[in-house]
Amino acid sequence: MARTSAPRPRSAPQTTPDLLDPRVQEVVRKRGFTGFSAAQEQAIPRLLAGENLVLVAPTGTGKTESAMLPVFDRLLKTTGSGFKALYITPLRSLNRDILNRMEWWCRELGLSVGVRHGDTPQNERRKQALNPPDLLITTPESLQALFMGKRLREHLKNVKYVVVDEIHELADSKRGAQLAVALERLAAYAGEFQRIGLSATVGNPDDIGRFLAGHRPFSLVEVPVASSLDIGVLFAGEDFGAQARAVGKCLDSPGSTLVFVNTRVTAEALGHRLYSRGDVEVHHGSLSRDVRVDAEERFRKGEVRTLIATSSMELGIDIGHIEHVVQFGSPRQVSRLVQRVGRAGHRLDAISRGTVLATGFDDLLESLVIARRAKANECERIVPPAGAADVLANQVAAIAVEYGEIEVSRVREMIERSNVFDGCGPLLDDVCRQMAEHRLIRLDGTRIIRTGRARRYLIENLSMIHDEKKMEIFDMVSRRTVGTLDESFVLGWMHTGAVFITKGQLWRVLEIEGTRITVEPATRAKGEVPSWEGEQIPVPFAVAREVGALRRTRAFGRYSDTPAAIAYAERFMGRMDEGNYPVPTDRLVTLENADEGVVCNVCGGHKANEALARALSVLLSARYGTSVGIEVGAYRFLLRLPDNVRALEVQETLAALEPDHLPGILKLALKRTALFKWKLVQVAKKFGAIDADADYERFSIHRLIDLFDGTVIAAEAYRELFSISMDMDAAQEILAAVHDGRIAVATGRLSPLGSDVLSSSRDMIPPPMVDQAVIGTLARRLEKEDVVLFCMNCRKWKSRTVVERVPDKPQCPLCSARLIAALKPWDEDLIPAVKKKNKSEEERAIEVRFLRNANIVLSSGKKAVTALAAKGVGPEVASRILATLSEGDAFYKEILKAERNYVKTHRYW
Repeated sequence: MARTSAPRPRSAPQTTPDLLDPRVQEVVRKRGFTGFSAAQEQAIPRLLAGENLVLVAPTGTGKTESAMLPVFDRLLKTTGSGFKALYITPLRSLNRDILNRMEWWCRELGLSVGVRHGDTPQNERRKQALNPPDLLITTPESLQALFMGKRLREHLKNVKYVVVDEIHELADSKRGAQLAVALERLAAYAGEFQRIGLSATVGNPDDIGRFLAGHRPFSLVEVPVASSLDIGVLFAGEDFGAQARAVGKCLDSPGSTLVFVNTRVTAEALGHRLYSRGDVEVHHGSLSRDVRVDAEERFRKGEVRTLIATSSMELGIDIGHIEHVVQFGSPRQVSRLVQRVGRAGHRLDAISRGTVLATGFDDLLESLVIARRAKANECERIVPPAGAADVLANQVAAIAVEYGEIEVSRVREMIERSNVFDGCGPLLDDVCRQMAEHRLIRLDGTRIIRTGRARRYLIENLSMIHDEKKMEIFDMVSRRTVGTLDESFVLGWMHTGAVFITKGQLWRVLEIEGTRITVEPATRAKGEVPSWEGEQIPVPFAVAREVGALRRTRAFGRYSDTPAAIAYAERFMGRMDEGNYPVPTDRLVTLENADEGVVCNVCGGHKANEALARALSVLLSARYGTSVGIEVGAYRFLLRLPDNVRALEVQETLAALEPDHLPGILKLALKRTALFKWKLVQVAKKFGAIDADADYERFSIHRLIDLFDGTVIAAEAYRELFSISMDMDAAQEILAAVHDGRIAVATGRLSPLGSDVLSSSRDMIPPPMVDQAVIGTLARRLEKEDVVLFCMNCRKWKSRTVVERVPDKPQCPLCSARLIAALKPWDEDLIPAVKKKNKSEEERAIEVRFLRNANIVLSSGKKAVTALAAKGVGPEVASRILATLSEGDAFYKEILKAERNYVKTHRYW
């Protein structure tokens, strides 16, 4: 393997362009290139020499052209039919972006280009089958589909170049493992082809190279990002109002700004606070594609100067020049900060300016550590999944369909060429036996034979992305979706009346219907409260350990040159010292007694703490015969325990927990959970053991576990849960350090640091008072509700408007009467019935209801209109609300009570 790296030059030498075909040079000039970037200077000669290569470079360094200019050069000299080059992207949205760029280059060079993904129309697919383009842009899943068509397989025989874009996005997932095997299957048809990977900055680029190339030699070109980053960390305050003002101050600087937040809820809350500026738009995955594209277009044209976005804007979607990136709250991971700040500048040789606005003590220290690691180029490692059994089953079925029948030894040879299934012989045998049991393949001695079921299975399982329905959390108060829950969590925990925590807030379930869970904010809860942080970005072990070291050394000045940030950190530590609380660090674990249970302060990161919390919960549960709830963060976890189990009992249990016993205990902890059942079903579907559309809710968990216990399916379910949800190695490292005394353990009372887990997650938008915040949300929502005003005197005038535009005393402009009914929008269709002279009994009842409505508005004016706009509030309920004579917050509390009652009872009406 060869490696090169160099800083970005200010002016590029002219040697590289001269290596390219004159026709390519001409088009490069036409495109307006004034010079080549460091990435292009280093990558193009190696690619022209035919080397397999991974290019690791920041956003905006011309990675796509680094890969494609040499490919275009070679395509101009390649004859024959069939696909000659494949460009594989992880997302369809990138497909569209890349297609626009590639169409321009190919048109200028006289080459053909096509795109193929799940939504590609049938006529376009037929055209590609009959007349394949030189360059095909596709996704990993659509590549799988290409192997299934006889004619398309023939076209694949001519592939000479494969570019995998955003390879870091694929490498640590089962999608990536499936792609790695697909590339080996492609090599069996096409012979050896040139492999090119384009990656953002990662901590282990060598492993990305091995993931791409298998056992072949490859080169690595790294353009260090640190020299082009200018990252500052500011403390924005603990109060959300102060935080929003700090964001606003950043937006006052000239130029365009991209504000990254970690969750959609935060994006909406900040957007709401800053919307009045008139130059801010929100962009996240829950918004429709049209809304997102419109926001991107307006930003690109300069109509809005600021986009508040989640990770939806991390990948290279082109939105034009960005002057400054603001990260609201810790980015949680170094690679995420590098990727996000890299969006700024977005021009060759430009410095990328970024500001992290920290929102609390943990958040500040974590941000300082991550900023230091980013500037030192210390990104996280990406670990490709080794030996994923369900991916292997999927690819064995695909190979069987491709070849009809094939020797097991040949399949082994093909699969073991990929790095993710190195030495998979015994696993392959287990997988094949399991597949034969479910009639996905037939085994005949040393041969694998296709079955009729295999093709149907493949059509349903082209993707290794597990199907999991998202359940919408609908807040009855704001009438808005406040987030989503994974179906597995809902199955395990949710029922009407249940209280759960998400985004640091308590919610009570009012109704579960279809894929919607209607909730209301809950102020208090008793007993075990499940917590859901589905969007939570896990803080890595290394970052959490360094935060612990920073707490221990208190060397804040070495990490920050911002006096306000240093002063806040020192002030917080002063509170700990004054109260004589031991400070949890990388060398001290503290166990603190709280009303809800015991807070375990461990600087381990989310995944290590998840493993430790689950293991302790199962041991304490067995020892004391009580259920133990857990709530996990990067620096602490809460064990919800009865009053007789305190910190000393937890300390004893922790001391007795042997590192080597951890995997076995966690298997025991997971075995009866809804999470394990869900994962078992997902893996079983990928093995063809359960049909893809089977309704798993009707399966008995005990029967499922008994059915697959001891099989390769159950082993894969555990492997995936341990690798995705937990960091077993890091948890064992902490336990070993506790055992040999490198980490001390202290017990005590609840400290200001420990209480953080009880009050909030860091993505919570903390309101001054829960009730006040709820009432404020309700009042704002009612002001925006549509209302139809209709004169019950002349019965000729009607007007559709919103509540906030209704005058205090509505009046008909035609007859000057004030007998105005305030109707819901769907009541508008009933107005013709009220206008009729001869009415049926049903129409007469509608008229009576409208008159009652109008009389309420006559006596109470706009206040009545506001009450009548509420969900489930008609004239009778509105009269009751108005009869209380309540004003201000008390008035809205009465409306809230009525809406809540409606949600709970409407199904019985």
